[in-house]
Amino acid sequence: MAAGLGSRFGGDKQLAELGPQGETMLELSLASAIKAGFTAAVIITRDNLIEPLEALLADKLPCGFKLDLCIQQMDDLPSGWQTVIANTDHRVKPWGTAHALWSARALVKGPMVVINADDYYGDSAFQLMADGFEQVNSRWQMVAYPLKETLSENGGVNRGICLVQDDLLHSVVEWTDIGWRDGQLMGYCGGLLAPVSARVPVSMTCWGFCPDIFEILEQALNRFIATQGSDAKSECYLPTVVQSVLDSENSASTIRKTVYVSTAYEPWLGVTYPQDSTWVKQKLMELLGD
Repeated sequence: MAAGLGSRFGGDKQLAELGPQGETMLELSLASAIKAGFTAAVIITRDNLIEPLEALLADKLPCGFKLDLCIQQMDDLPSGWQTVIANTDHRVKPWGTAHALWSARALVKGPMVVINADDYYGDSAFQLMADGFEQVNSRWQMVAYPLKETLSENGGVNRGICLVQDDLLHSVVEWTDIGWRDGQLMGYCGGLLAPVSARVPVSMTCWGFCPDIFEILEQALNRFIATQGSDAKSECYLPTVVQSVLDSENSASTIRKTVYVSTAYEPWLGVTYPQDSTWVKQKLMELLGD
């Protein structure tokens, strides 16, 4: 997913040169995916990033690797949405990560890994996903990271806080503005400020799905438009959609899935604020530099 506006970062994080050789995070993730045996990628982005991304990746992918780019369009919604809202003129940005993945439905036919293009996950994350699909290619899965490894020294972050038991995901809840406050790690959950453990596993948008996710996304987007379609800033998040499938009771979803969780043994790296860039460059040099 590479359609984010990077409002807190102040620019297009998708094109930021952060690697030891000036690579973008997207280039590093594609290299990791190729090492793990993945043979195709779909980049979901904005129309003004199509040409820069095509130029960035020209001649950098192995022969036979299939690459598609698609645009996350504001009005690309499940049929019938105009009976709820007349148009999308009230929106400044698209409808969130669930909508971003929905945008790729015509281009993905098999097991998939879903990531943010502007984050670094490490080779092991993609290998864990590949190993999981090798066992069961219709499984859903996630690579989690300890919360303490995903914080920024320059401001609060939003994270999907996970409850994991016996390597299975039981719940994922979106927390916002997580950071240290007077020596205590705290964040907002449901609008209320609360403490959170530094060791709790979090979703960093490293999901493994099979194509039945698109039926679930259609249901979720229909519910979202019906309840929040008139809100200019509301977003439909992938963790919320996954949670709707995990809830076996009181759920409108017709599909039940088990989500297997692996814990990454390499650090996650990302830039939320401009000040994060220097630290991330240093860490990537330590991890990947000669």
